[in-house]
Amino acid sequence: MKIIHVIPISRGILLDHLSYFTSQDVSIGKTVLVPLRKKTIHALVIGVENVSEAKSEIKSSTFSLKKIEHIHSQEFLSKEFIESAQATADYVAASTGSVLNSLIPKRLLLSLFEIKTEHTLVTYAREGNADHMAIQAEDEERFVSYKSLIREEFAQNVSVFMCMPTIEDIKKAQLVLEKGIEQYTYIFHSSLTKKEFITLWEKLQRETHPVLIIATGQYVCIAQKKIGTIIIERESSRAYKMPMRPYVDIRTFLSFYAKKIGARLLFGDMLLRIETIWNVKNDRYVEFSPLKFRTATSATQVIVDPKKSDGMQESTFSVLSKELTELITWNKERNENLFIFAVRKGLAPQTLCGDCGTIATCSLCSSPVVLHGDPQEPYFECNTCGKRRSAQETCVYCKSWKLVTLGVGVERIEKEIHSTLPHVHTFRIDAHSVSTHKKALDIVIKFYNTPGSVLIGTEMALLYLSKKIENTAIASIDPLFSLPDFRIQEKVLSILLKIRSLTSEHFVIQTRNPEGKIFDHALKGNLVDFYREEIEERKKFQYPPFTLFIKITLQGERGAVEKEIEKLPALFTPYETDTFEAFTTKVKGKHVMHALIKIPHEKWVDRQLLETLRSLPPQFMIRVDPESIL
Repeated sequence: MKIIHVIPISRGILLDHLSYFTSQDVSIGKTVLVPLRKKTIHALVIGVENVSEAKSEIKSSTFSLKKIEHIHSQEFLSKEFIESAQATADYVAASTGSVLNSLIPKRLLLSLFEIKTEHTLVTYAREGNADHMAIQAEDEERFVSYKSLIREEFAQNVSVFMCMPTIEDIKKAQLVLEKGIEQYTYIFHSSLTKKEFITLWEKLQRETHPVLIIATGQYVCIAQKKIGTIIIERESSRAYKMPMRPYVDIRTFLSFYAKKIGARLLFGDMLLRIETIWNVKNDRYVEFSPLKFRTATSATQVIVDPKKSDGMQESTFSVLSKELTELITWNKERNENLFIFAVRKGLAPQTLCGDCGTIATCSLCSSPVVLHGDPQEPYFECNTCGKRRSAQETCVYCKSWKLVTLGVGVERIEKEIHSTLPHVHTFRIDAHSVSTHKKALDIVIKFYNTPGSVLIGTEMALLYLSKKIENTAIASIDPLFSLPDFRIQEKVLSILLKIRSLTSEHFVIQTRNPEGKIFDHALKGNLVDFYREEIEERKKFQYPPFTLFIKITLQGERGAVEKEIEKLPALFTPYETDTFEAFTTKVKGKHVMHALIKIPHEKWVDRQLLETLRSLPPQFMIRVDPESIL
């Protein structure tokens, strides 16, 4: 009889280790099924001892040990992977089990006992230092470099793992990178069926040749061959930060993992995160190739203030400026294609009272509601919680019927085109009109195959646009600047550069702030001045990379939340802790507040602070290095 100690692979379990007994043979690294509360979960064996050696501990225990249900016959995770998960758990102030649960797809855990293939977990130690590296260049140039790197690694008999933020990114990369090595390229993402996944996984385990694995972040556990290089492509994407507890950042885990297995870690993007560029400039990361701080385009570029277009009065506003209307007409006459970007879905992203100025908000979470639908049956929808209600209402404060819409949504642009240029064929992609991945793909294919057509879309559409487009336009991006987010300039420039890079002939930007530096940087492809300005701003206010933020969030009844949040500054002394209401003060009827701890990067992980964070009750949500502090 043996006592085994395991890490539960499950979300919401605060304990790092649990203990059970079994009469079966078991060794460290095995995957087992264990009973926990009223369900059975997967767990990882991290310790084994004979009952005879642990009699005193068993007798003094305040609980009885339960029996293991099933022992898996092979090691699934390497020692390096587990150690990296433990380091990540410390970094995000969570349990190792919850981190493992985030890094292992559920379908893989459910398939473990069906797969018979044995495999050996192998790590690779590169001669010399395994560096963190970076490449900043346009897409085509980056992928040329990646192809060369893959050939070099294959020649050294080692594999490459490329991590991508979305499934559509994977498909684009696959088309470029697998040419000539199709039989050695493995693709993993959540759209695979269970049968496809098992077949591919078994084949990968039997493969003896070096491989290229392209996968989304949740499938990093697949990368347990002899990996020489790990590539984090489109590294600035916010999709790498998982939206649910324990809020793991895949980039953070891969940083630990690359060091553990002796692999190079390569960050790549058209515009790298400010933190990544700063690490290069301060010799913490190595340039894979000299970072490109200038991007060129052959397209004609125009910036337009829609209030002043064609000599209109400054108070006049048109959804389609004269220049954009002319571009739509030009596009139709020449049988080309035009993509029009808007930052918000719906008819109007904001509605307010024309008499008292009160903004129409959600009754559940207080977020501004978005106007949707036909003029005959308009309705408000909340982007935060999804609640809908009729837009046939008066102001909640003064009961006035004078409700005024502000901003431009994709629906409004589409209606304006149909009204003024009814002969133009339009398509639309946003979260409201497109419910599936397949539907979005179908729309893009039809758009590319319909000469003279216009595609109107939000940021979601950019995921599906893989080929050059003759004409592009920004109809609305100004609402983003109203968000008090320290990363917003970086986000806006990234969007502008992406659309600019897709354009072959004409690029039009509509903005009420045409003198804004961000637009000048985008049109000139001037990344070096943008970085200099941004890093100085962050240094001035001690934003990342100069400080690490730890955000603690609490939701509940207002008085109770305020009382609990105000206790935190004293708890986290000597570190500075600010408390404030969330940007969206109510979510599903609950009041939301944040506490923000500021700590020098080099001091994290601070063990005392970590233990204090882990001691907080589960209703406190902890995000280390959050994407936003709102």
